[in-house]
Amino acid sequence: MSRHTSEKTHPSKTRRAARERGVALLITLGLLALLGAASLAVILLTSSDAMINGYYRNYRGSFYAADSGVNVVVEAMKNAIATSANPAAAGAPLPVVGALPPAGVVANASIPAALTASYAPFQTSYYAIGDAGSWNSQFKMIANPGNPPAPVIGQPTYEWVCRPGDGNCPADGDYEWQFSYPYTITIQGQSSGSEAETVTESGIITYSSSPGTVASGGLPSFSKWAGFIDNFALCQGALVPGTMHGPFFTNQSWNFGNFSNPGYTFADSIGQASTKVGYINGNNCTVGGATAPRGFRAPTFDKGFDVGANPITAPTDSYNQEQAVLDGKGAAPCTANPCGNGNRTPPSGTLMSTMKTVNGVQYPASGSAPAGVYIPMYTNSQGQLAFGSDPALGGDGAGGGFFVNGNAAITLSATIGGDGTSNPTQTYTIKQGSTTTTIVVDTTPTLACPAGCTTVTSGTSSQTLQGVPTQLDPNTGVPITQTDPSGNPVAPTMVYVNGQITGLSGTVQNNTGVTITATSNVSITGDITYASQPVDSSDNLVSNTNAGVLGIYTPGNINLYPDSQGNLTIDASLAMLSGQSNGTAGLETPGRGIGTLTIVGGRSEDQAHGVNISVGNTFYDQRFAGNFGPPWFPTAQPTAGAPAIPQIQNATVTRIAWQETSR
Repeated sequence: MSRHTSEKTHPSKTRRAARERGVALLITLGLLALLGAASLAVILLTSSDAMINGYYRNYRGSFYAADSGVNVVVEAMKNAIATSANPAAAGAPLPVVGALPPAGVVANASIPAALTASYAPFQTSYYAIGDAGSWNSQFKMIANPGNPPAPVIGQPTYEWVCRPGDGNCPADGDYEWQFSYPYTITIQGQSSGSEAETVTESGIITYSSSPGTVASGGLPSFSKWAGFIDNFALCQGALVPGTMHGPFFTNQSWNFGNFSNPGYTFADSIGQASTKVGYINGNNCTVGGATAPRGFRAPTFDKGFDVGANPITAPTDSYNQEQAVLDGKGAAPCTANPCGNGNRTPPSGTLMSTMKTVNGVQYPASGSAPAGVYIPMYTNSQGQLAFGSDPALGGDGAGGGFFVNGNAAITLSATIGGDGTSNPTQTYTIKQGSTTTTIVVDTTPTLACPAGCTTVTSGTSSQTLQGVPTQLDPNTGVPITQTDPSGNPVAPTMVYVNGQITGLSGTVQNNTGVTITATSNVSITGDITYASQPVDSSDNLVSNTNAGVLGIYTPGNINLYPDSQGNLTIDASLAMLSGQSNGTAGLETPGRGIGTLTIVGGRSEDQAHGVNISVGNTFYDQRFAGNFGPPWFPTAQPTAGAPAIPQIQNATVTRIAWQETSR
């Protein structure tokens, strides 16, 4: 049996379903309203953001236009000052007010007409910047803030000083001039919109110059250069980075690497004959001018960068150092350009035969000589063994130093009582194979040695000679007395090596001047320092310094080897000059790399070589700025009366204050 049940829909359920459908509609409408509101908010936000971005873009464009305009106007003013000056003038190179003041006294200058004319075009209308197709921007120079407005150029001032170490100044007229032009400029920049921004900058444009040292007053030593490279081809390789003091010059192009920490800082003048500069980044080289390309870590030129300058004639062997050992004279420095090779005529065999070793071996008048250290010596009228060339054989009774035949390693020592006295002495230890020769030069007059003594020892043999090395004027035969800033005379010595110097290191005694010359390569195998320093850590001349002076000269390479700390310090002026226009002499690092190379003095070389040196710092020996230098060192070669070192001219900008004056 089965049961069938029939159901009916209740009226209350129908009403409940209808109510639920009404609520869903309301929720849907509410959601649509919220979505519409959110969409409107997004539209408004996007529109506002676009408006803000547009405003900021216009502001940024205007700001950069103003900032760029400041640089353009300041550069125009700086160039106007430099082109208005005459660095070779006998008097002030730029307009001044009144009579020339004493050295070091600041006086008023006047404003060159070209300076005012340089910024006038920027005051009349807007000046457009940027390439075609780039963002439109322009700038205009407007009145400075203030009532009345601050002048564009304030009161210029100037002063002159003698170059450090120049004992002939002010008589020689070789002054260093410095002019200062304070400025304040206000630039309004404008982009494609209506937004305009204004920038005000204050600073000082400084112009420095020197007319150069004239040859008629005596040819200057080539140690005047802190850095000279005859041949440095464009994009050949990057100069070692570091801080460089003193004048730098190349007859070709400087090449800079994209270095930082350290980069390049040139505290004094730098110049080159070429108008093109190499900027090397990795394996790429960009050819440009004095301004580094965009994105390159630009070198710092504290006194400007002079490109397209007149080339410098590198010296040949202006003195014949071999001859100077024998007679103290050498050959007279040339005054013609070029010098030629006349100064390299070897000494006569008769004069060479006046030299002997401490063991009595005489240098032969002809033919080859055995290796050894030969000293010019003779027996004087009192029967004493004297230092110098024998007058009976054509000598002059004087001698400049020591002749080393064959390869040798040399150690310099600043000794006290190296000859058994308590006097300051300079000791030379010369090693050739298993033979060591020691030479002690004592310039202090004593009862036993009224003109000083030279003591030579080798093995069991020892001789004390009356007299010490002397430098004579090659034209007159009169002794040349060079004094240092302390006022004391500098005792000269020439060490001539007919061969290679396989090792060189040590210390130079105070009041001692030494030039070491080799016919072949020189290897510096340890630090070479002065007993006292001529300059401080900021490269200022130490007042009343009596520091020694050293010159190292070779027509070959100077090989550098690091000290025990992986660095190397050289207090000297280095000359690697072959006398040939296509010479290749220069610095080399044949051993392991050098961390920091520090030179107190300078270097001159035929050609830039690739070296393994991380940092190269040069502290210029300020005494070299005058005619002070190592004895018998190569000299500059101008025509007589022409500048031996060309005039220096630099213009730099120091920014003091910068302010965005409207926004």
